[in-house]
Amino acid sequence: MAIDDRLMLATEAIEGGKHSASPLTQAWKVLIVDDEEEIHVVTRLALHDFSFGGRNLEFISAYSGAEARQVIHDNPDVAIILLDVVMETDSAGLDVAQYIRQELGNHFVRIILRTGQPGLAPERRVLKVYDINDYRAKTELTQDRLFSVIYTALSSYRDLVSLARSRHQLIGLVNEIEQLSHLAARDLQVPLNDVVSTMRSLTGPQDPPLPQAAAESLVEMRDNIYAMQSALNKLVALTSVGRFNESRESVDCNAVVHEVLVNLDAEFRASHANLHSETLPTIYACHRQMVQLFQNLISNAIRFTEGRAPEIYINAVTHERNWLFSVTDAGSGISPEQHSSLFNLFHRDSTAGVSRESGVGLAICEKIVRWHGGKIWLDSEVGKGSTFYFTIPLTE
Repeated sequence: MAIDDRLMLATEAIEGGKHSASPLTQAWKVLIVDDEEEIHVVTRLALHDFSFGGRNLEFISAYSGAEARQVIHDNPDVAIILLDVVMETDSAGLDVAQYIRQELGNHFVRIILRTGQPGLAPERRVLKVYDINDYRAKTELTQDRLFSVIYTALSSYRDLVSLARSRHQLIGLVNEIEQLSHLAARDLQVPLNDVVSTMRSLTGPQDPPLPQAAAESLVEMRDNIYAMQSALNKLVALTSVGRFNESRESVDCNAVVHEVLVNLDAEFRASHANLHSETLPTIYACHRQMVQLFQNLISNAIRFTEGRAPEIYINAVTHERNWLFSVTDAGSGISPEQHSSLFNLFHRDSTAGVSRESGVGLAICEKIVRWHGGKIWLDSEVGKGSTFYFTIPLTE
């Protein structure tokens, strides 16, 4: 579990064998860090009747940077820190902010810097270097202004925690679905393989020969079982793509295309296909998935070109902070009414002259591209070939 997820779930820990109070019913924790007692008193008075989302404020006080570190360590669910800069040292407050963001890895808590000596902490540098969420001089924080600042900070904190919780739940849900898919596939494959073996023996030479009607029924049954086995294998292939725990790295797309050429050597020789590839970029991606993506698209270009040697063109250009890739062929093309459903699981193409076999290759392509934060689409007409476009975000 990521550090952010542990912090997010801190208020949901089990204590004494029972769940602690739901964070939806707890008060918002506000940590006041200042070496002047008067600041603590004034802040509490100004915000004593403040509420947000049906929850009041719970104030915690720290009078030095060292004390603040211990408090935030013991209270990872603090929502807001009103932080002074100059305390036991001229940079005590900034050191606390650095400790929270870098050492604790807590990027949820909203840090509002309040200083009486702005010259010691220039605003632009502080906001950028220390990941401060707001910067205010103590003299400008009237009661109304303080109310506005706290309201905005709590709104941001709530949204961040909600987003992290949703992400955490989504990862768990996806992992469960993947496990169920593999379990179902495994439990189905074993008996299905036994049925396939039996069907092969039944549809082979028999002595005495089976009646013609029975033989035809067995052949039809065999073909349906083969189709079921093929669909099951493709479902397993789809669920194995785009896992949350797959790592990314710098991937040279030129090397990826070369690897695909080796993998598809037999198809290229049999079809006499020609591949024309411009110099492609290095991207931040999962190498295995990029090989699968290019291999599926290139394989389709070969497969759906009939009557002549396939000519395939690959290119990439930058477009709106993305790499825009294109894979173009001069094949049979795809009718426009098929475009919207083409990437659906087990889509069947009804275009004349095109195989009607159930497919999952483009569904895998769509999942790979989506996992990398991009989009995939095509431009095609029957008889005029196809161009598949997909985007991958530029490496930061």
